[in-house]
Amino acid sequence: MAESTESADAGVLRLAAVVIDCPDPRELAGFYVGLLGWSVDEDASDDDWVEVADPAGGANLAFQRDPDHLPPTWPDRERPQMLHLDVRVSDLSPTHERALEAGARQLPQPQDRLDANFRVYADPAGHPFCLCAC
Repeated sequence: MAESTESADAGVLRLAAVVIDCPDPRELAGFYVGLLGWSVDEDASDDDWVEVADPAGGANLAFQRDPDHLPPTWPDRERPQMLHLDVRVSDLSPTHERALEAGARQLPQPQDRLDANFRVYADPAGHPFCLCAC
């Protein structure tokens, strides 16, 4: 028995975006544009929602206005992180400087990973992310 087109298409799922709540979507999108070298998709953006497009065609990053946003307190668990981004880099040193210049703040390295191939940061709205050397 042949499967209908509707049910065949319903089985294909594709991640469209990772959405990050923040008080100022334009500001946070600007940080990630500077860090990643991507660009804002103005056609998909407005004052409360800004999308940053992956030029390689992967999932976009989207920033959604939440005026009551409270950043995670990682590594403290008072307000735990719900997720974090891992950004692959070829060399940690120049990318570390790029992240700081874009507005990131370096967070404490986990004690059991002091010599690991990643570093932990917070974006300007306080969301943790990692730069991970390939």
